[in-house]
Amino acid sequence: MNKESPSTIASLVEATDPSHSPKEDESEPGSECTTDVFQISPTVALGLLCTGIEMLVESTAEEVGYTQGAAVPVPGSLAHSDSISSGESTPIRVTGLFRSLEGHDVAGRHLKQQHVLSKRFSSKREPPITLEEYLLRVHKFCPMSTGVYLAASMYIMRMATIERVIVVSRKNMHRLVLAGLRVAMKSLEDLSYPHSRVAKVGGVTERELSKLEISFCFLADFELRVDADMLVDQAVAGILSVESNDYLWSNRHRHFDFPFGECTFERPAIALELAL
Repeated sequence: MNKESPSTIASLVEATDPSHSPKEDESEPGSECTTDVFQISPTVALGLLCTGIEMLVESTAEEVGYTQGAAVPVPGSLAHSDSISSGESTPIRVTGLFRSLEGHDVAGRHLKQQHVLSKRFSSKREPPITLEEYLLRVHKFCPMSTGVYLAASMYIMRMATIERVIVVSRKNMHRLVLAGLRVAMKSLEDLSYPHSRVAKVGGVTERELSKLEISFCFLADFELRVDADMLVDQAVAGILSVESNDYLWSNRHRHFDFPFGECTFERPAIALELAL
């Protein structure tokens, strides 16, 4: 098994870590990062995506106020704001009331729309294939580049942790990753696999894949632009997360010889259909 140079991870972390101040005679960190990030093999980037999503599942499942497998909750105060009244309330200005209700109504509709979009990724039951097996299957029949895997990871992390428009669970992570990869491939690559091929490999119908792509773009607010620096940041974040969760990686993702090795997954082609 071929190993990649350990200097790749060191240079990536050093270039983006504030504690490592560059020397005066060194060039700008950005110029070196642009090359280094693409020295990471696609299978390693795939492994970073896999472990990052699984850590998201574990972290979001523990959050108070969220149910595992649920989509974005719609606050009751927004959903029923028009029906709330008080029998003996102090009179207030009607203009102020209308403005307040209008603002709540817009926010409520926005949350409901996100709720509907996020539910499209959920299966009725947990798929019978692990995320690792699923991603390796996709990589075997539709291999993609390092940039695509890192970009898909960046999209999902931003949607789940910053924008908080979706809660990642074991019932929706397969479809969410499939849609993220498809969108990232179209955004970054000049050529992409046929729609029918990706749908078949991913275990969904062509129509379902189209819906997942559209829903993903709306949840991401169509912020799909990616550059080399953003990929570097995502790679470093993934590497540091794996290093801090070494037990999780070593016990769940043995097919990825992290941080620099090729996957050893070999499995006959199987028919796959995600539970609808």
